[in-house]
Amino acid sequence: MSSSLSIRLADPDASAYIPLPELSARLGIPLYDPGEPCDFLLFYQQGSLCLRQMSDTTVGAVRVDFDNEALYYRQRRQTQPEALLKAAGIKNGQGIHAVDATAGLGLDAFLLASAGCQVTLFERSPILHALLEDGLRRALQSAEERVRDAAMRMHLVQADSVDAIASVTPAPELIYLDPMFPERRKSAKVKKHMLLLQQLLHGQGGDRETELLAVALASAHKRVVVKRPRLAEPLAGRRPSHQLEGKSSRFDVYVVPASTP
Repeated sequence: MSSSLSIRLADPDASAYIPLPELSARLGIPLYDPGEPCDFLLFYQQGSLCLRQMSDTTVGAVRVDFDNEALYYRQRRQTQPEALLKAAGIKNGQGIHAVDATAGLGLDAFLLASAGCQVTLFERSPILHALLEDGLRRALQSAEERVRDAAMRMHLVQADSVDAIASVTPAPELIYLDPMFPERRKSAKVKKHMLLLQQLLHGQGGDRETELLAVALASAHKRVVVKRPRLAEPLAGRRPSHQLEGKSSRFDVYVVPASTP
């Protein structure tokens, strides 16, 4: 993407965990200049690293926040188990090794870690990696023990998972894929933060989905789970072993022995 992504600091006296010149050099992004227009802004606000799209103020800022009520609700649904855990074949307390190969904002990886999994998160985008790193830092300092415990089981790596998955040892029992959903026009079902990420990551990685699924199936010890829009074709056109459908999305489950040619 050709947009200029700049950085600013909301509270220079207290909020910046990493000095902005250091973060600018690490990410290769220029510091904010009010005289230069930009498409996105990366900035600190109340101690959190945030991302905002400049052309649409209705979207609001995006940050990684593992210490919130929505995630807590998903964690504690004991009578109706979280669909992701059902698709992954995980019961609370199972300490399997999982890989989230498309980490994004890390919410699904956090749910896996909350259920007892050791989760390796791969994220290729340096911007999303920086947001995840900041979110994990704050989670490890949370007043909630459950948040700290889950964060301690999450291991973040900046890498292209197509190239990195095969190097994971021992082989993970589960590999989870959540490729960026195809862009939809004026759909109320697309959350605003997802629209922002679609704009930020437009054109990145879509051409490697077939390769990503093939590498995941070759590397997972037990199963691969892929999140898809409910009516979308299976990833790379490969039929799963079974599916779990929701209102707007579904999980395609590939049991590795049954899916390997």
